[in-house]
Amino acid sequence: MKKILFITSTTLLLFACKHELEKLTWDVDVIVPIAHTNMTINNLLPDSGLNITEDDNSFITLVYEENFIDMNYDSLIKIDEEFGEKTTTLDSVIFDDVVIADTASVGDAIAQIPGGTIFFPDGSTNAIPAMPNMMSNDTIGINTSEYFETMTLHKGWLVIDLINNFPTDVSNVSMTLINSVNQDIIANFNFPLIPSGTTSTDSVDISGKVLDQSLIAIVNNMDVEESNGPVLITYSDAIITKITLTDIGIIEATAIFPEQELDSKQEEHIFDLGTAQLTEIGVKEGKVTLNVLSTLPNGRIIYSIPSLSKNGVPFYTENTIPTSLNGEMTSFKFDFTGYTLDLTGKENREGGDTVNTIYTQTFSFIDSTGELVTLNQTDSFYSNTEFLFIPEYAKGYLGQDTIEIEESEIAFSAMNDIIVDYLDLEEVNLKLKIDNYIGADAQLELIKLRSENQYGDGINLFENHTIDIGRATLTNNSLQITPFISETIIDADEFIEILPNKIVSKANFYLNPNGQSSTEGFLYPEFPIEAGLSIEIPLSLIATNLTFTDTNELEIENTSEIDIEKVYITIENGLPFSANLSLILLDESNNIIDTLTHNTTVFPAQLDANNIVTNSETTTIDMDYTDFESVNKIVSISSFSTAQNNEFINIYSDYELDITISAKLNKTIGE
Repeated sequence: MKKILFITSTTLLLFACKHELEKLTWDVDVIVPIAHTNMTINNLLPDSGLNITEDDNSFITLVYEENFIDMNYDSLIKIDEEFGEKTTTLDSVIFDDVVIADTASVGDAIAQIPGGTIFFPDGSTNAIPAMPNMMSNDTIGINTSEYFETMTLHKGWLVIDLINNFPTDVSNVSMTLINSVNQDIIANFNFPLIPSGTTSTDSVDISGKVLDQSLIAIVNNMDVEESNGPVLITYSDAIITKITLTDIGIIEATAIFPEQELDSKQEEHIFDLGTAQLTEIGVKEGKVTLNVLSTLPNGRIIYSIPSLSKNGVPFYTENTIPTSLNGEMTSFKFDFTGYTLDLTGKENREGGDTVNTIYTQTFSFIDSTGELVTLNQTDSFYSNTEFLFIPEYAKGYLGQDTIEIEESEIAFSAMNDIIVDYLDLEEVNLKLKIDNYIGADAQLELIKLRSENQYGDGINLFENHTIDIGRATLTNNSLQITPFISETIIDADEFIEILPNKIVSKANFYLNPNGQSSTEGFLYPEFPIEAGLSIEIPLSLIATNLTFTDTNELEIENTSEIDIEKVYITIENGLPFSANLSLILLDESNNIIDTLTHNTTVFPAQLDANNIVTNSETTTIDMDYTDFESVNKIVSISSFSTAQNNEFINIYSDYELDITISAKLNKTIGE
């Protein structure tokens, strides 16, 4: 036998040396998974907006959270006003007194007497005889060019003081003041007697007069009375004529206007804040615009708000105002972000502190140019102020206010992907949690809180329900805030069991519904009232045809090269539900090709006495389905129902339905 085998082997080897080895092939049968899905609670709630929480026993609770009320608290305390309008016209301009003096000395008078200096030498003691008409038609030139060129007055007084320093009386003094250009008489003056060592004064109203820069005072007459015996003759003694233009009000003038204050305003303004009574605002956004129009030369304005400060420094600004040629305004804008506004009025005000009141100071000026400038009565200085304050915080009584929260809809997508014929949840808690960070009592009136589903069914949870909310408190009168927390918990299983797709709400918010408190209030808009709605759904339920859906890619790379003899479906049901399973085949465009199985019964997992899963239940299905050439995806639809004993079943995170689809493949190897 060994010899025969050897000969046979040798013969084969020799033959192999002459011919190529033929390619070997053989057929094999293998069973491989082609699709797999593992269904948990996440398949029921894809992108639902629900949070899934677990307790220590892995019991699942679904939680939905949403902001319930959004309010704009900036609008509660907002200052947006314009005030301080003021127009200063030329008749408010003050022109300093014009004072011009002329001196007639004893020496000048004696020099006019023939031989006077011989008979009445300086320093001698002599009796002075009466000298009628000592001055007659004498002129005194008065040059006012250092003050003005021409001036038309709507008011004014011309005052003449005659100071008699002669050693004897003078009498019968008559004077006339005229314009040198047109010889218009401005005023006449008469002094019957001016005793030695005294002053006589006379004044004339010159309203409506026009004054030139060159004036002439004509002394029509002056008599010197006889002295009372010998007197000391001192040539430097004199009669002084002092001419004063005073209380000048200008209709028009070409003049060198002195630097002067046109107007000053130191005033309190009460902001309209409704029923609020505020003592202080921290400025989050603050703008003050000072609008000024001036046709006067070299206008200047000082504006300050002593009650508005930053780091303890009150606001103060000083600005030059350009002359407006065509009525254009000049605006100065100031940013008060970060400032503190004291609203108690002027410091040490009469009557004590107040509320809602700002104290401002405005001073307007003309700066002197040192040159002649022409002004008329149409020239003016106009200003107003615009205020806009949005608070970072406000202190004081916030007032009584009602904020109407219009009806709105919250899209509730949590139940959108749930398909169920009947659902009974053992417990659903809806919680309204309100955190009040405002230093004011409040009240929330829920006019409506309703769930609605896509079929128009609805459940009203609240109708005209009122929640009282206490006030928050500050630590050491500044941040941090300790909020008042209010929680309202309502049984809401029916609210959710209709599988709503929206929650409809409408409410009114009342601030200080009971009026003012003895405790100072406050508002920090960045720390408002937060109203949150949360829904807690413990997964303890009774359900009929609660449907899970999952889609998986087919895992066979090229079905055209593979012969599928048989398909096996293995179902590991770890859920405490019976199920009807359908498997649908799709092409790459998601078009349905065929149904692999329809409403196949799957038995529930095994439960203990507490309805808790102890073991999964396995179901295996084999089928002669071989055409997978165009199949790209497999959709599994599982419709679950609890047992008919109407006992609530708890769902735990480790519960799952595992479906494996395998195929028996026939493939020729070696081809």
